[in-house]
This record gives sequence, C-alpha cells and structure tokens, in this order.
Amino acid sequence: MAKIAYLGGGNMAQAMGTRLLAAGHDLTVYNRTVEKLKPLVDKGAKTAKSPREAVQGADVVFCSVTDDTASRAMWMGPDGALAGGLPAGTLVVEHSTMSPDWVKELSCAAKEKGLRYVDCPVAGRPDAAAAGKLVVFGGADDEEDLEAVTPYISSISRRIYHLGPVGTGTAFKLIYNLLGVVQIVGLAEALAAAEAAGIDIETAATAFADGNTGSPHVLKHGAYMAQNEHEDPPGFTANGRLKDSSYGVALEEGLGITPLVGRAAMTAYKGMVEKGMGAAADSRLFEVIAGKRTD
Repeated sequence: MAKIAYLGGGNMAQAMGTRLLAAGHDLTVYNRTVEKLKPLVDKGAKTAKSPREAVQGADVVFCSVTDDTASRAMWMGPDGALAGGLPAGTLVVEHSTMSPDWVKELSCAAKEKGLRYVDCPVAGRPDAAAAGKLVVFGGADDEEDLEAVTPYISSISRRIYHLGPVGTGTAFKLIYNLLGVVQIVGLAEALAAAEAAGIDIETAATAFADGNTGSPHVLKHGAYMAQNEHEDPPGFTANGRLKDSSYGVALEEGLGITPLVGRAAMTAYKGMVEKGMGAAADSRLFEVIAGKRTD
C-alpha cells in the first residue's frame, strides 16, 4: 500500500479520503480548517500542520479544493506542497475544478521540480465518491502517468477517461459542467413559463423528464423546483455554479468559441448570487426566474 498525502477537507475530499483509507493506504491529510478532518482522523488518517508537512515521504499527492485560490494556497509558497522537497517522479494529482490558466501554471511549476503532474477532475457528488462511482476526466502528458495514478483513483471511480495531455481533463470538466448548468437554467426557465401558462409545474417537471428533454439534471432538479424541496445542505450551491460557469465561459472564449448559452447561464447564477443566495442550493434558481424571489 502507498503513502498518500491529501490536501483539502471538504465533502469530496473526505469521501475520497475515506475510500483511500478503506483500500489500505497510509493517509496524511491537511486542511486549513482542522476540525473538518476529524471524520478522516477517526478512520485512521494522520494530520499535518501545512501542505509542505503533509507531503513529506508521500508516494502520491492528491488535492481537492474549491477553486484556483484554494489550490494555489495548497501548492505554492514556502509552506506549499511544491516546497516540500518531493523526489523527482512523484505523482501529483489535482481533482479540483480549476481554470485552464492555473492548471497550466501549476503543471509547469510541478514539472520544473521533476514531478509527474496529472489533472483528474471528477464528475459526481460526495455520495458518488463515497460509493466509488465517480467519473474521472484525466489529463496526462504521458499515458503511463495516468496508469500509475489509476490504482489509487480506481477506489473512488467507476470509469476513468484519458482525454489527452495535461489540461484536457480540466478543459473537459469545465465544458461538462457548463453543459449541466445550461440544462438547469433552461429547466428553471421552462418551469417558470409552464407555471405562468397555468400548467401544474409538478406535471410539467415529470413530462420534461419523461420526454426527449429529459436528462439526469432535468429529472433531479425538476423535482426540487416543482416541489420546492431542495437539498439541505446543498449538494451544489449558486456560488459553485457561478464559479464553474465563469471558468467554462472563459475557456470557450479562449478557444474562439462564442459561449452564447453558457454566458446566459452564468448570468442567471450571477443574478442569484447578487440576491444574496450564493450559499443556497442551485435548484433554487427557479425562485429567481419565476419572480418568487425579488429581493
């Protein structure tokens, strides 16, 4: 079994860390808020006082945090993981959903130190991670690097895609998430229109999910919106949707693609955040679009 360092203590990091411990790995974890690590410590993980300390002697380093800023804090600076003297050839893996610019900067910094960087953002929520059913989008310059990571991430996933060199995993995750956001925003607008037309929205939500307009997003979020019963705590917040869609829109613009619907979806979640609903469940966007939340 391997000695693994895990940076991050959110719900996804805890679920992934639990799977790694169950697989028999020696796990050292770091998170700025130490209290969040207690569930992992209770299962046998050790804690570190800094990312630099966490990676000492690690065979592989994983990171799962919220955004570019949090990732930078984990990897860079005198207490960052890249300052920890990792031996050349050590695997360093980012699961976080980040911007292409930061992935490029981080991967270059890792390679300058002789490390093997792989970007492996995931699709799925903490419950999927806990069940080992995430889908992994891998970006690796050398297929052998992704193969070397596979024994570890196979414990958290049901499928691993190698999408190309470093950066393509992140690029695909942003495109994937933007497509999901577009579906949710389109659904909220459609349900608001159905309600305005005098149609029972629970019936409308069921019909949307049942027809060619159906998708897992439509099925799940339609029920939340129609019944006004949302995830608590939220599985995905408006802040998270705005962050991911902002990164996705920037990616498409950088590729020369005009993100017509992507930009509209981003604007919808920006409006939700501006109404003070940033920490609310993403499905509550329906309240804003239907005019039920005007403050």
